[in-house]
Amino acid sequence: MRACQPVRDGYVERDGIKIFYEVFGAGEPTVLLLPTWSIIHSRQWKMQIPYLARHCRVITFDGRGNGRSDRPTEAEAYTESEFAADAIAIMDATQTERAVIIGFSIGAQRSLLLAADHPERVEAAVFIGPSYQGGGQPAAQRTVYTWQDELDTDEG
Repeated sequence: MRACQPVRDGYVERDGIKIFYEVFGAGEPTVLLLPTWSIIHSRQWKMQIPYLARHCRVITFDGRGNGRSDRPTEAEAYTESEFAADAIAIMDATQTERAVIIGFSIGAQRSLLLAADHPERVEAAVFIGPSYQGGGQPAAQRTVYTWQDELDTDEG
């Protein structure tokens, strides 16, 4: 048995794809926990939900391709912007005007896209261990000082 049972669950359909969601707790603010990677469903938040649900309303959803959500076969159905758009559809389906959005790992990128495209729907954003998609060598200005150097300035 779960430590915290949802007060509501259901599906929202967007562009022919059904996305499963759950709502826990009540009150304000609403916290929206976004999916992390495409291979991990919403139960990855199971340790955070009971505490958060005692203090606010919590929404989770299984990202497309995982859990109880549909699994589209086209690669373009899995872009980060699709996950962000799914989050907005979940907010609409749960009558959530604004939420504190929380993204872990690649979920942080999805949260950032959601906040950039719909700032009026975001109360606050929390990024936990955000995944950085960059690469290559560090910029030269970042390698001027060693970590231990005590600096006279915080410029650069």
